[in-house]
Amino acid sequence: MSGAEETGPNARTAVSEVEKSPETRILAAVSGSGSGQRVVEIAADLATALDASWHAVFIETPKSARDPAVARRAADALSFAVRHGATVSNEPDDDVVSGLVAHLTAMPADHLVIGTPSAARPDRWLRRSVMASVQKRFPALSLHIAPVAVLPTKSADVPDAAPKPKPDLRQHLWALGLVAITLGLAELVSMLLGGRPLNLLFLFPVIAAAARFGLAPALTATVASVLGFDFFLLQPRFHLEPAAPIMVVTLVALLAVAVYTSLVTQALRDRVALSDRSAKENARIATFSQILARAANWEETAGAICEEFAGVLKAEVAVFRENGGKLERVGATMEPLVWGPIDQAALEWCWERGEAAGRGTTAVASAEWRLEPLRTSLGTLAVVAFARPDGRDPIRADRGVLFNTMVSQAALAHERLILEDRLRLT
Repeated sequence: MSGAEETGPNARTAVSEVEKSPETRILAAVSGSGSGQRVVEIAADLATALDASWHAVFIETPKSARDPAVARRAADALSFAVRHGATVSNEPDDDVVSGLVAHLTAMPADHLVIGTPSAARPDRWLRRSVMASVQKRFPALSLHIAPVAVLPTKSADVPDAAPKPKPDLRQHLWALGLVAITLGLAELVSMLLGGRPLNLLFLFPVIAAAARFGLAPALTATVASVLGFDFFLLQPRFHLEPAAPIMVVTLVALLAVAVYTSLVTQALRDRVALSDRSAKENARIATFSQILARAANWEETAGAICEEFAGVLKAEVAVFRENGGKLERVGATMEPLVWGPIDQAALEWCWERGEAAGRGTTAVASAEWRLEPLRTSLGTLAVVAFARPDGRDPIRADRGVLFNTMVSQAALAHERLILEDRLRLT
């Protein structure tokens, strides 16, 4: 009887402890500043120490989407997180703070690992405001700050920023045409009303040029509007007085409208482009997951992987797996497969180390193919090889996040096949 009395309270205590101690969850917020790998290492060590699940997220803003170097560093960090057992996601938002808040609201976490900005950037106060904003919104959240990252040296494969578009003379001609039309309308209004022409009419070509073509054509429209208004419409006609007070006020007003309109419309374009790309990538990932789920064996899975990666990367793809202690090709988009001894060395290196090798990496970089391991908690399950006809790195910087997400999906599909094979043998 006494034993039963002792068991009862202990059982109730155990139940209450389980109810009060839900599973610990860790979130690693990676960025393109260069500290992403260190953030992942800290999160992985923390997850191991606490026996907790963890997730790595990259909040992609319109500003980061325009910089291929940022995209490449974020993709590398997410790939590193996948190899260390994390689930990953790429979430677009207007800024990092709102993106983290939205993610933590949808998927609460107990620990947040975040990196400090690069020592080369003098905006450390901005990162502190991010941390303060997140912690103010989630006071029970434990923050872990990774050390300052040192950015890698410049590489020819990863430019510092997106290439600037070349100036288009036609856009400036369109801006001048809009000003000419406005001059005609202003003259007509002046004749009908019998008074001075309205200089406010010249807001229309400036706003139209800024919204449609950007800042440079808008500035052209601004200068042309001021000069045309002064020369053709302002008394005395056909005489320039750019220093007149009314001309200075008009110029300043139109310049302010041109700058503001161009900045707002560019921000809207970036947000729309980012949202559109994110929606397409999410739809492609969802479709890829469904195709892999329907694959019943190794050959069908390899075929689905080859077809999907070839469509995304515009490259040749091959899948290798171990069979009987020897690596063999399961599927490929190229027949016959052009495979040299250096490519074989890169394949074996990738399989043994569980790290990317070949073209575009630091390991066996002279190989024609790029080898990417499909790795989960069970180890390296297969290797996917990629090669472009022009010999360049097949993984574009702006496709890095999508690529690593698809690699993790392919790795999970191979893990399912291995577990199914083990069940059949038992």
